[in-house]
Amino acid sequence: MSVKVGIPRGMYFYKYYPFIQSFLTELGAEIVPSPETTKEILDKGVLYSIDDACLPVKILHGHVYSLKDKVDCILIPRLTSVSKGEYICPKFGGLPEMVKYSVPDLPPVIDTEINLIKNRNSLIKALYKMAFTLKFRNPISINKSINKALKVHKEFKTALHEGNTPDCIIGGIPKRQCKTNARIGLIGHPYLLYDNFASMSLIKKLRERGVEVITPDMLDQHMINELCMELSKRMFWSSGKSLIGSALFVMDNSSFNGMLALTAFGCGVDSLAGEYIEKQARRYYKKPYMVLNIDEHTGDASFNTRIEAFFDLIHMS
Repeated sequence: MSVKVGIPRGMYFYKYYPFIQSFLTELGAEIVPSPETTKEILDKGVLYSIDDACLPVKILHGHVYSLKDKVDCILIPRLTSVSKGEYICPKFGGLPEMVKYSVPDLPPVIDTEINLIKNRNSLIKALYKMAFTLKFRNPISINKSINKALKVHKEFKTALHEGNTPDCIIGGIPKRQCKTNARIGLIGHPYLLYDNFASMSLIKKLRERGVEVITPDMLDQHMINELCMELSKRMFWSSGKSLIGSALFVMDNSSFNGMLALTAFGCGVDSLAGEYIEKQARRYYKKPYMVLNIDEHTGDASFNTRIEAFFDLIHMS
């Protein structure tokens, strides 16, 4: 009987789920992702996380709670670095402890550290450690699973660069062609942009108005890195670098009609990267730019009103 591994649909789920799903399935594990975010999941996350946690962390707690009685173990990797020479938000590194000591009656938590700060070879070691923890010990099978996962991840990134969003790729929803009335850059973290409950279906609402949406995940990482080389100091937070580089690309590209940024209250990375983007937009960007801040109290009506105001700005420009 195969081991059931729970994958919470939070944080970097929409960035790495195809990779980890392919790796563990190829090994022989049964993957159980949590359902899409609902009010009930968010409420459980708010109940079991610390008060000053950001919205994505609270949502993650709710997803873990939804899995606890359905699986043999839950995967919450300790993400330290996902890119050479760069770190990730410290909250990712502390998530396993946050969850283990907050959510009651959990099955074992697989908290293998992923730290690529020096080189990518450490990823292979981490995947071997994860496989051993799950009682898969055949090196040939592990190597085969790693190669399959890397191939799937490459295909996933190719699909993103073609304008697909991660939620649609993971859900097997084909990209829809529709009339384009405008083109905007939508800046934000994947755990906000593609969680339809947290973002109040922002991408869907924009597309229903005939807006072509370009997110950071659709842009080439090498181009983002080059744009960030213009900064006076090196940006060593991977997620902040992605936001800044994407925003600079949009501001330098005349084919965009405007730019929206989706951020969560209490996000340390956003407080730094967002401040820089806003200053650059005020100084140099002549097209509409708006920041949408969200938390668990944000209402759909006020959110929609701000979107309407953004479209009015586009039509006036």
